[in-house]
Amino acid sequence: MSIRSIQVSHIVLSTEELANVLLDHLREDEYKDREMLFKMFAKLAKKYSACGSRNKGGDLGLLEHNTAAPELERAAMAAPVGEVRGPIKSKFGYHIFVLTKEEEMVDMGIDGLKSASLGPGDGTL
Repeated sequence: MSIRSIQVSHIVLSTEELANVLLDHLREDEYKDREMLFKMFAKLAKKYSACGSRNKGGDLGLLEHNTAAPELERAAMAAPVGEVRGPIKSKFGYHIFVLTKEEEMVDMGIDGLKSASLGPGDGTL
């Protein structure tokens, strides 16, 4: 599994049935536009989500590695931006989620500095 820097919004529901109803609604043609989808997702999160993130429209911010819901983390890492996915079952309930943003990850090396090449540096034999 590759680690990506992604921003995720989710809705936590108590039943898989309700999760599927909201998922089907969010997959309707009127939400093909990403901006409309994100707005409706936030509205549904505020109304239905069992998570404290409901106050922010379900926004979890940048997903940290080793979250409280590893099932959601694994699914989110494999998902494309702007496509509603789910339901994913965790100890919290059933999640439907959408990636709202992805930032490019740059390998800064172990010391935080970019290294152009490996091998002997100047002045070595």
